[in-house]
Amino acid sequence: MFMRNTVLVVLIIVFVACKKDKHPPLEIVGWGDSMMKGAGGEQSILEVLSKEFGGVEYTNFGVGGLQSSSIAVLQGGLPLELVFDKKNIGIWGKATTTYYNILPFNGSTKKYRRGRLNTANGKLIRNENKENPKKTESFTFRKNISLESLELKDTLIFKFDNAILKNKALTIIWAGRNDKKAGDFIYQTRDNIQAMINHLDLESRERLLILSICNGIGDKEYKGSNAHTNITRLNALLEDSFGEYFIDIRTYMVNNAIYDIGITPTEQDLEDISKDCIPRSLLNDHVHFNTLGYEATGKYLAQIIRDKGWIN
Repeated sequence: MFMRNTVLVVLIIVFVACKKDKHPPLEIVGWGDSMMKGAGGEQSILEVLSKEFGGVEYTNFGVGGLQSSSIAVLQGGLPLELVFDKKNIGIWGKATTTYYNILPFNGSTKKYRRGRLNTANGKLIRNENKENPKKTESFTFRKNISLESLELKDTLIFKFDNAILKNKALTIIWAGRNDKKAGDFIYQTRDNIQAMINHLDLESRERLLILSICNGIGDKEYKGSNAHTNITRLNALLEDSFGEYFIDIRTYMVNNAIYDIGITPTEQDLEDISKDCIPRSLLNDHVHFNTLGYEATGKYLAQIIRDKGWIN
């Protein structure tokens, strides 16, 4: 009887613990552009989050210069359509694209990504323009050795390994800064982010943050400028579309971050704030944050994640 009661108590404790920690802190994954990557600083927001949560694992898929459509392709939300210069690949070999619908990655990252083309595993390799290495000429698919040949008729879909492996984590999306923002272009950004959300595992959709787009230096993207107006319109659309997922990082960085990080604002900082711009003490250049800027952002997000109960 004693043993039975002891087992019952243990089971109850385990059950309560599991209920309390509904979302175990397995990994944080970030998809985005240079802002997600942490360009301009010595740490990204994901590094800050990892430190805040005692070394929780993280993977940073930020790539500088990418538009939201390209980010959605890497993440798996949008399909990468490819047409090749030959009709098949044998046991082992390669083929080069004559068409791709969306640029999947650029010269700001490694030259290849692993994935699957129909039933064949392999590498998708970026071919740069010889005269302008920053320009992408085409992509080559190099098939892994296998007994089956690969037919390359018509348009094929390439799926990146990371798009499949990394759709179950606590996810942060920071995309759209490099997009066109005038007029109806903001709806394309919204739709690309929605496609990324749709690709996530159902549980991951419960642990998701969509970060707002930040305007740049006060000399250029001040309140009343076209750039500021367009970014404000885009953020309003994202907030309306994604509700509780949406985090207004821009407003926080403008009005509160410099005080929370313990910096005394300079006269220039105060002028920037009066223009509804991020104070210059938190910027590395006209757009990207410096190390303190990313630290303030990461700590702010950490508190939001704690408040939501996603990581204890």
